[in-house]
Amino acid sequence: MFSCFCHVKKNSSTEETRINPPVRAYIITARIDKKGTNTNAEGTGVLKGTYDEGSKQLSYTLTIENIAPTLITLRSGIKGSAGELVKEIYKGKGDIPAKGITGGLTLTPLQERNLLKGLWFVAMNTVSVSPDISGVLTLKQK
Repeated sequence: MFSCFCHVKKNSSTEETRINPPVRAYIITARIDKKGTNTNAEGTGVLKGTYDEGSKQLSYTLTIENIAPTLITLRSGIKGSAGELVKEIYKGKGDIPAKGITGGLTLTPLQERNLLKGLWFVAMNTVSVSPDISGVLTLKQK
């Protein structure tokens, strides 16, 4: 009778290596109008920006027409909800410059997850209606 016992040593260099997913960058757009709020407002707005997963930086420019907002916010939540406040973009008397509002923020992991899931939106309030117009942020990979 013949027996053979073999011992195989696992080589540490062949252990599973972690591969990090590629860092993505996105173009962000939001068309802001009365469709999101079911009001009869004539005002509109457009938010254009970028988001980079590596730096967690979101930057944007917001332009508006035919509306004098008293409050503009970025919010996170499901469609039809009031959402949770992410950032106040503007608070004032409707005296927004013609070139629009430019800004940015660094996202937390939770904020990033909700943004990438499509849960962010812009809400604009006026003296009479809250919110008067709104629009969902859409992302397109660069």
